[in-house]
Amino acid sequence: MSNKNEIKNYFVQGAILIDVDGASLNNMGLDTSISDRNRIVTKSIKKGRSIYAFVSGQAWRYWWRESCAMNYNWSLSPITKEGDNYVTQANPANFEDDDLFGYMRAPSGQDTYTRKSPLKNSILVSVSPVKLVDEFSSLNRQQNSIEDANPMLYGSESYSAIMKGMFSIDLDQVGTFTSMNRSGYQNISATIKEELLSDSKNKIVTDLINKNIERVRLSDEARIKRVSEAIKALKDISGGAKLTTNYNSVKPDFIILAVLKGGNNPFDNIAIDENGKSIISEDAIKEVIEDNVENLRSDIYIGKANGFKNEFDVGNITFGEDSLKVDNREIKIHFGSVNKMINQFVDENIEKIIQEM
Repeated sequence: MSNKNEIKNYFVQGAILIDVDGASLNNMGLDTSISDRNRIVTKSIKKGRSIYAFVSGQAWRYWWRESCAMNYNWSLSPITKEGDNYVTQANPANFEDDDLFGYMRAPSGQDTYTRKSPLKNSILVSVSPVKLVDEFSSLNRQQNSIEDANPMLYGSESYSAIMKGMFSIDLDQVGTFTSMNRSGYQNISATIKEELLSDSKNKIVTDLINKNIERVRLSDEARIKRVSEAIKALKDISGGAKLTTNYNSVKPDFIILAVLKGGNNPFDNIAIDENGKSIISEDAIKEVIEDNVENLRSDIYIGKANGFKNEFDVGNITFGEDSLKVDNREIKIHFGSVNKMINQFVDENIEKIIQEM
């Protein structure tokens, strides 16, 4: 068993906010309680008596994967049908999304291959309660015709909200695979393992905790590239339902990033509801830094779009300075636009951290 101080279980931890108006980003389908008209309802959840709009984690991941493919030329793992199941190729060596987003391939009568996703994400959920608005429309495109007298009616729900989400990337797991006949450890086939080991850039590493488990790892160069591109893909992420008439951007308007030791994301409560108003809590950000200083392995990077939450004075978060001193350690805090902070975080940390591991 390894000494816990030797275990470099480093994670990219991040949280985002997006600001949307009149959005219907993720719908549940037809409202079955109404039989006389077409009405699509959006996804929402209740907390007490309050209603919060949300986007499923699966939808966010779909947008994220597409952004990686479109902006960084990722080769997405082809989906094929095997029996009653649709499966990926289960080849994380050749397909970046199989590596970062995980998979399960269980063909009938054959070996089952699974990979726990190194990239984990929450749902996107409104910070404050929302009032869902019924939006009724009609399909009426012809003039002076019989259809004008009886247009097809349909309805939908929309909302305006600031939505929050968080994510985590396990840097030790990226580009690292096991091939054991054991639940959760059979990521790749013996054939893929042999192919990987035939390349001198790849290597064998032992498990962080159990030294008896052998893992195949891609080169540092490949791992750095995959992690860097996955994070930078957030700069151009797009997606959502009803974009034809209710177009909204789902790119982050606010982001906070850091590398920490340990898998718990500490940034889940930096945006809070205050009497129906969504705010960024400077006190919560300060508390996160102070409570997690021993696990921080990077500076803190905060990006905010100009015009979003102007009452949040980015300069004041450092309490008059560009760093925060905690337990005799100076924690540097970087501020700027969302794109600039994403780029700076990646450029200053990912290569350095992965080469340390």
